[in-house]
Amino acid sequence: MVNTQVFVKIENYKDVLHTVGLVKDKLADAKKTLEDIKHLKQKEDSEIEMWEGKLNEIESKIDGVDHILFEPSVM
Repeated sequence: MVNTQVFVKIENYKDVLHTVGLVKDKLADAKKTLEDIKHLKQKEDSEIEMWEGKLNEIESKIDGVDHILFEPSVM
């Protein structure tokens, strides 16, 4: 990385510092929001897996009932 000098008028220096501070705050907010979204996605994924398991369980039970009711019994 090349080091370069940037010259800023003294009267603008405080404005630049303030603006950089605002950008840092917005960056921190964005990171927090992203972490919240990741957490929600993990919860959603867990719920979806649970629902999928329940549906598979119901499907298995229905298949069992279907087999009992519609397959000819051997006697």
